[in-house]
Amino acid sequence: MSMILIDVRTKGEYAEGHIDKAMNHDIMSMMSGVFPNIDKEEEVCLYCESGNRSMMAKSFMENAGFKKVKDLGSINNLR
Repeated sequence: MSMILIDVRTKGEYAEGHIDKAMNHDIMSMMSGVFPNIDKEEEVCLYCESGNRSMMAKSFMENAGFKKVKDLGSINNLR
């Protein structure tokens, strides 16, 4: 198993620039109950623009049964 990096911003924000190897899964999908099609045992790291959406996404994913979710906060902290 390896770590999965997820950008929870919109498709437009993702298209404007993202961290290499990050997949995009908009937090709005998670709010609707749609989560990435990944193993719930995988280590998942989330980020967004400011850290607010990734913090919320962490909570949504944990409530949906994902076991190893980490909030990395703002994309600016990762560049």
